[in-house]
Amino acid sequence: MKKEGILFQGLCIQEGQKQDFLEEEGCYYGKNISFQKTKIRYVDSTYFLLYGIGKNRRCRELVQEMEAGWRSYLQERARMSSYRGNRFWNSLSKEEQECAQAALGLLEDIRYGEQERAELAWIGFWYLIYKGFQEIYGFMKDGLVITFQTLCRLTKEKHQEPFYGISYLCIAFLFAEELGVEIKKNEPYSALYPCMQRCIKKWGSSR
Repeated sequence: MKKEGILFQGLCIQEGQKQDFLEEEGCYYGKNISFQKTKIRYVDSTYFLLYGIGKNRRCRELVQEMEAGWRSYLQERARMSSYRGNRFWNSLSKEEQECAQAALGLLEDIRYGEQERAELAWIGFWYLIYKGFQEIYGFMKDGLVITFQTLCRLTKEKHQEPFYGISYLCIAFLFAEELGVEIKKNEPYSALYPCMQRCIKKWGSSR
């Protein structure tokens, strides 16, 4: 299993800068060429994925249907995780917390478990979000290129609850990554990075 992509590195956000980088080295047939200077940032999407999963009714049902021993193991795995921000967990009801804890346990095994356990957790995690978010999965698999603005509009139409919009977007990016769908990052995308950072700072707090 490759340890890369949104589940391992976070959501990749690439921002363009002024076209003044490597100009003296960019010579082609005697002409100087300016390359666009870019800065790549990764934003941890864990809290957002957990929030979306915890708030999803179908995901909660699936977690309740899990074999009790496995569910308890996953929730204990979550309690030992570094994602222990009280403000985040207090933003979920008891049932939502139990669901998000199971999902976090799966992520912990995917990221840090031995190969066999990681592969089992990978199957479990994808089954959970595929069943819980069939609508967005179906929307993503029908297109080769989707604009970020389109995803924002879809999110706004479906979900009014605070924080769920960004969570929904992160799940859409995860499906796009798996399906090989390109998301064109037009103007509204620039606001995603600072917004996610503010949420992470708030949720990660133990106050």
